[in-house]
Amino acid sequence: MKKPSEPLRGEAAWKAAKKEIASRNEAAYARGRRERAARHAAWMARRVEEERQSNLDLRRGSRH
Repeated sequence: MKKPSEPLRGEAAWKAAKKEIASRNEAAYARGRRERAARHAAWMARRVEEERQSNLDLRRGSRH
């Protein structure tokens, strides 16, 4: 049995590195999904406000 302080070698080292890369990739994908969702939500909020403002302008224009 290996001591905990002994570095991994061979296939065990390769598998550990592969697992670490997969973990970092998943974290990056999750971060990207959150950032895209935030940008989309901000875009939707702007769009809704523009529509609301447009509707107010139309109502004001029809009264004249």
